[in-house]
Amino acid sequence: VSIGVLRGRPGRFSPRTREHLRAVVRLCAGRLRAFEARPEPAAGSGADTVQAVLDTLPGAAVLLTPLRAPTGEIEDYRIDAASPESVDVLGRGGAGPVGLRIRECWPPVADEALWQGCAHTLATGEPYEGDPYGQRDEVAGAAQLSTYRVRVTRLGEGLIAGWVRHDPSAQQERRLEDVQRLGNLGWANWNLVTQEVTWSAQVFTVLGRDPGRGPLRLDDLPGLTLPDDVPALSRALDDLLEAGLPADAPFRIRTENGVRHLRLVAEAVTDLRGTPVEVHGFLQDLTAQRRAELALVASERAMLTQHGALRAERALAGRLQHTLLPLPDKPLRLAGLRVEVAYLPAQAGVQVGGDWFSAIELPDGDALLVVGDVAGHGVGAVATMAQLRFTAKGMVITGSSLTGALGRLNTLLLHSRDSHGTATLVLARYHARERRLEWAQA
Repeated sequence: VSIGVLRGRPGRFSPRTREHLRAVVRLCAGRLRAFEARPEPAAGSGADTVQAVLDTLPGAAVLLTPLRAPTGEIEDYRIDAASPESVDVLGRGGAGPVGLRIRECWPPVADEALWQGCAHTLATGEPYEGDPYGQRDEVAGAAQLSTYRVRVTRLGEGLIAGWVRHDPSAQQERRLEDVQRLGNLGWANWNLVTQEVTWSAQVFTVLGRDPGRGPLRLDDLPGLTLPDDVPALSRALDDLLEAGLPADAPFRIRTENGVRHLRLVAEAVTDLRGTPVEVHGFLQDLTAQRRAELALVASERAMLTQHGALRAERALAGRLQHTLLPLPDKPLRLAGLRVEVAYLPAQAGVQVGGDWFSAIELPDGDALLVVGDVAGHGVGAVATMAQLRFTAKGMVITGSSLTGALGRLNTLLLHSRDSHGTATLVLARYHARERRLEWAQA
């Protein structure tokens, strides 16, 4: 089917015109029917009675009588009564659609889900409610998107179909409830003249108060507060009620579930003389955020304490290492040798290690050269280093061989307090008279 539109003026189609054109296209796309005279409602159907009822009801509703094919299948519905607010896609309202078929007046009703729902209701008597759908309406000359839902119930051998339009104010109220729930806050209003207090349901949740006990007056809030927070909250309320200054006051209350951290934000409405006559604001539960902040502060304090302890330990280990192993500022002269010493830690200034050296002249004129390293860092490694350093020199000076000294040092390390400690060590003895170097490692 090819459809052309002849227009008398340029410009965009209005939403209402576009909806009419869509309806025309849907009608032309189907099998053409003969336009006969409108069929009259069946005698005794009660259509007049239903029409009288629909005339008194708000909203859009129609009485539908099924039209069946020879096979018994429902091919359409006839509109036998319509409420005054029922307007079809061509703009016909009230009694305009009566006597016509539903496909002619509201082609969208032929949607598969809705059509099947109507058939199910007609067969079983169970009411049907369709999914919400959006439709553009023209209100005060402006187009706006409205949300509708179709409800269908059986009436005798026919159906009553109604279009329920969701009130935008109700949607906004539900959204406001969602915002209060997600933000864990609720609004409150205190009339200082009539003493009337109005709370949203979420305020009772925030305060842990039974709604059956009703809301509290503004000056009763300090009575719920922990003693340490009463002075600050009372000052904020005095400034609000006496001077009309906005209030933003944190305070704590004790409930069955423990202490809650709350926040009151409020402002006053004054009369012509500047006297506060009404207060509105909100109460927010900040317990989760406050607990997270306190946990973060505790974690930072623990990290600072640990950092200080590590820094003190590093400084102590550094002093011990320097005391036990001073680095010479000039070459050493031993048994005719010149010994140069260089020390370069892998990570300067981070941790003190257990590496060491010794270079001494033995009583018989030979030179003893030692290079060692204890696994690990810190005070423990420095202590083990000192133990091995002095013990190794003592053993060789008292006559132990290099391999014998290493064996005894291994036994010493195995029986030390640090059962997991390990070390590497190179012992070298330079025989000056023979100009021979003897060395061993373990």
